[in-house]
Amino acid sequence: VKLCTDCHSNAICDTKTNYFTCSCKTGFIGNGVNCTEKVYCSSLSCCPSGYRWNTVSTGCDDINECLDPFNMCYPATCTNKIGCYLCGSTVGKTCGEMYCPYDQDCLNINGNPTCVDPCKNSKEVNGASRLFTISSTGKFPTDQFNIGWFRFTPGFKMREGCVGPLKCGSAEPFSLSSHPKKEDGVKLVPLTLNTVTGCINGSSIPVKACDGFYVYKYIGTTRPEVYCSGVYKT
Repeated sequence: VKLCTDCHSNAICDTKTNYFTCSCKTGFIGNGVNCTEKVYCSSLSCCPSGYRWNTVSTGCDDINECLDPFNMCYPATCTNKIGCYLCGSTVGKTCGEMYCPYDQDCLNINGNPTCVDPCKNSKEVNGASRLFTISSTGKFPTDQFNIGWFRFTPGFKMREGCVGPLKCGSAEPFSLSSHPKKEDGVKLVPLTLNTVTGCINGSSIPVKACDGFYVYKYIGTTRPEVYCSGVYKT
């Protein structure tokens, strides 16, 4: 800085050199020109989703959601990751002692693996809030902890193809390579990850075409992104 008066009121000005340098006082953080008081965590409110407060180490520990035998993935396999977890696919696998028909999925119904039509067992998410035309602001929503079958509000479906980064209210959103036909039943469809360096192929998720809408199975992700939407005209 040119003068010590340029330093923040909670900073110390060093005049020992040929120029002035500012450094924040103890208990504050910043570049010396701007200093913010440090807030020390002491409870669960300091931890992000997927973590719990450890009173011994006074820090946030990862929660292993997969230790619960009836976790959100059940009856699919559950793989714990730092801060999140991933669900395996049930497509083409046994559901209890049987295989599900091509247009059904194996879900946890009252603690029992049961073949169910996902068109009749899905939650609704707001398609307008993640539309591909929405530029991101820097405060990003996430679908990281949404697990299970979802459908968009009427008039929306997942956006197909490459949309680019910083769209859909997300940093690097997910879009879908294509949508299945109704006769395909439950089909594994590859995601498209819209990164800052270009569009790349992602993992696959189960998708089904229903009467007038689509359903998508969110299986968890290590990336805090959203599933991008587009306009759906029936």
